[in-house]
Amino acid sequence: MKKLLFFILALSLILSACELSEIENDIIESESETIETHNKSFGVAFASSESMDPYTTKSNLNFELMGLICEPLFSLSETFEAYPVLCESYTYENRTYSFKIRDGVTFSDGSTMTADDVVYSLRAASEQGSFFASRLASVESIRAIGKDTVTVKLRYDNARLPAALDIPIIKSGTRNSFFPIGTGLYFPKDDKSFLVASNSHHSGKTAHYSTIRLTDIGSIDELVFEFDTHNVSILTSDPTGNSPISPMSAAKLTNVPSTRMHYIGFNTRRAPFDDKAARYAVAKAIDRESISVGDFALMGKAAALPVHPASPLYSAEISAVLDYDGNTPLPFDDTLTILVNSENPSKLAACKRIAETLTRLGATTTVRALPFNEYAAALNRGDFTLYYAETTLAPDFDLTKFFSGSLNYGGFYDSSLSSLHTAYLSGDEASGDFFRTFCDTVPFSPIMFKDTAMYTEDGFFKSSAPTSQNVYHNFESWVVS
Repeated sequence: MKKLLFFILALSLILSACELSEIENDIIESESETIETHNKSFGVAFASSESMDPYTTKSNLNFELMGLICEPLFSLSETFEAYPVLCESYTYENRTYSFKIRDGVTFSDGSTMTADDVVYSLRAASEQGSFFASRLASVESIRAIGKDTVTVKLRYDNARLPAALDIPIIKSGTRNSFFPIGTGLYFPKDDKSFLVASNSHHSGKTAHYSTIRLTDIGSIDELVFEFDTHNVSILTSDPTGNSPISPMSAAKLTNVPSTRMHYIGFNTRRAPFDDKAARYAVAKAIDRESISVGDFALMGKAAALPVHPASPLYSAEISAVLDYDGNTPLPFDDTLTILVNSENPSKLAACKRIAETLTRLGATTTVRALPFNEYAAALNRGDFTLYYAETTLAPDFDLTKFFSGSLNYGGFYDSSLSSLHTAYLSGDEASGDFFRTFCDTVPFSPIMFKDTAMYTEDGFFKSSAPTSQNVYHNFESWVVS
């Protein structure tokens, strides 16, 4: 059987995620007085063969488990807005954040969380190889001030950094344990067979289950089997990804919005795409709705701006200038090629759809599909006119890597747009000017933001509130059937 490797997001066009660790023997075994049990047992999967480090694990299962045993400084709403969890308040001035940590928060072993634990966690998350490293690229230093304050100094202005801090906080020194020690509602028993609901600072919350069964998974086939036989109650997948997972039994599908953006990139170093008019014309020739609905089977949200449509930053009025126009001839007749990874049928179908439109509008276009390693090599040496790509944006929608970072494959530069992007990061009031200029210059053309599929046993939950970063977001508020 194939070894289970679920990759979550990251590093240019690939997903990645986190590790787990051995818990200490002095775990509090008493259950909270607010625990309410249900007749149906609930089970989750994990992979003991993979790391449990919440910052570097390559197992999606282990990463998801962190949502039950850990909490972040901030969590994200369904509209990608940050709200405080372990942070009580904060200030931001002169590129420096000062975060006041909530008083009286305890880890599952009974110890009190301090600023040192937060610093330990954020520094680990910012290390090279961490899933979170790219979103913390703007961070210059992280320091503890006393027991209850953490300061984060930035290299450049970013007034939306809290949206990027939905990062698991763990007890200092427990990163290499089998299970890291967190402040979440649940903690693992010593024999790793169950999660137990009991943490004193959660006394005001209701746990649906006093225990959650843990099932160790060694392969994709085994995961599907355990879900279909009701030992595992939740399964997540990318149905239009390179290695989709689909349950055989009856299951409820919930679309979970994410920051995984699909887009068309341009080689702006040569004609025709050294001219913004050519880029603009191609952007309007992309039928985003048909791609997200047809080629990606409703597993995405069409978007012409580089921010999720559910976010309050998104402006339908501004993006309307790039609405699909399948009738106006292109202002050039060059022969074009779209570079794409050959391993994903949905991306291939989308590229063929775009190529057919561009050909019909006057520019003969073909699709050049390559295995990922060859595709990435072609991108890095600039061997393309157009390319289809996917990347995971940080939840603060910082686009720096497109203008001066690792994703500027096409050599785009526009001083005016760069200045507006700096202002955009400084505060929401500048977002309109930035997005209007983005639509005028079209450094790249967003197509959609992908959804993740969350399957639950049919009839198990009446409602749930998963987010892209935490499948178990607000788990205590889910409505059990």
